[in-house]
Amino acid sequence: MNDFRDYNKVVMVATAELKENLTTATLYKVPSNYDDIKRNIAELGLLNPLLVTKDLQIISGNLRFWVALELGLETLPVVFLDVEEQRMDMVSVSTNQFREKSNLEILREIEFYEQYYSVGKGRRTDLCPQAAQVKEEKDQALGQIGRYRVNTLKSIKKKCVELYGEGNTKVDELLSSVESGKSSLNKVNEQLERESNKRMNKKNVPSFYEFHTENVHIYNKSCIDLSELEDNSVQTVVTSPPYFDMRDYGIGKNQLGHQDTAQAFIDELVPYFDEVNRVLKHNGSLFVNINDKIEDGQYQMVPEMFLIEMVKRGWRYVDKYLWLKPNPQYTPNRGSVRNFEPIFHFVKSEDYYFDREWLKQVGDMDNGISIGTVDAMEPKLVSGMDFRDNILKNIGGNTYELRKKCKEHGFQMEHSATFPLSLPSIFILSTSKPGDTVLDIFSGTATTGEVALLTNRRYVGYELNPQFVMASEVRLSEHLNFKEAA
Repeated sequence: MNDFRDYNKVVMVATAELKENLTTATLYKVPSNYDDIKRNIAELGLLNPLLVTKDLQIISGNLRFWVALELGLETLPVVFLDVEEQRMDMVSVSTNQFREKSNLEILREIEFYEQYYSVGKGRRTDLCPQAAQVKEEKDQALGQIGRYRVNTLKSIKKKCVELYGEGNTKVDELLSSVESGKSSLNKVNEQLERESNKRMNKKNVPSFYEFHTENVHIYNKSCIDLSELEDNSVQTVVTSPPYFDMRDYGIGKNQLGHQDTAQAFIDELVPYFDEVNRVLKHNGSLFVNINDKIEDGQYQMVPEMFLIEMVKRGWRYVDKYLWLKPNPQYTPNRGSVRNFEPIFHFVKSEDYYFDREWLKQVGDMDNGISIGTVDAMEPKLVSGMDFRDNILKNIGGNTYELRKKCKEHGFQMEHSATFPLSLPSIFILSTSKPGDTVLDIFSGTATTGEVALLTNRRYVGYELNPQFVMASEVRLSEHLNFKEAA
């Protein structure tokens, strides 16, 4: 039987004697153009020979073999390759590198290479030439797929196993949505990450959580009622209410910001500040960061409507700061991309406390937040807070490190709408003294609270989402340990 095995030459072999390659049969599915391939072979014959071993095991050509069986072809052209048995699977997969594959097939290939190389894991490749060759072939194959694609597909598979168990069909379903153009690998990976985070939080985040120490009190309740605070007990309030119709803060369908119209949102928001007026000192200050929303191609004037309603309720409007942002969100309207958010400064009386002495210690050479800091004896803040390139380098949100720490504590922080530490720093330093109480009625993950502790103030926060209170505890604990031990 060995007389016809002329290596590297095309010979005809009985179809019935060939053996299907089970490895590639598992890795690769029947392509959508299978019928076209079958019709072409029926008309023209099999022009591309199969690659087989001396034992008639197919190395490359399963698809052509299947077609031949269906068409009843008695013999097929083959080329014999001399392949060691232990390298058979690797060679079989490598011969399929240039075929068009789906993401699911590529994932199966990646898993095959990982499994194949794991046989020699821990062995020194410099002492084992065969292991070195296998590693080189594996790296070359994965390199052709691309590192990003490899890592993303492996991440998707890992998350699906963690969420739905071994042998689940979710991987096939999600990768099929990518093939159809309904999604992308990145979106699928992010979707699974969110589901994984929700499952982690459902297990580890209680329905109620508060955080109290000597210098910090964060209440897990609505700030419409500040009954825990006495009249005239708070010096400075820095807060950022939920944006109108832009974010989900994870506290249910009726959460503030999900009203049907901008006017309905303002009507519900403004009463929250009646209680703030009660607890704020006569010479205290309130700073409110509030953003606008584009709808039907036009801004809804949310900040302006809020300002008017606040003044109607007796607040004194003394200033407006523009938070100039380095990473504004792209907006689809015909006009400009708005790269700022307004911050309104309200007080209860004309005799409010405002300190400029701290500015003399700031080297604001480019006038990013002040004027007269370099040459004049009496520097003043400017209304346009330029955080795009200035001395206060904390220009973006401040959640990256906090997310890592929260994950170490067994839960995932889902809050993302935070302002830089620089913003509350400016307002707290300007309107309060060490030992004073600072309040944020929409505390979130306590950015304002961190600044309060860093500047030796006390902090009170109100937050409906227990997950955010837990994240606040993670954020503030290191500062508390330092301050309260001192």
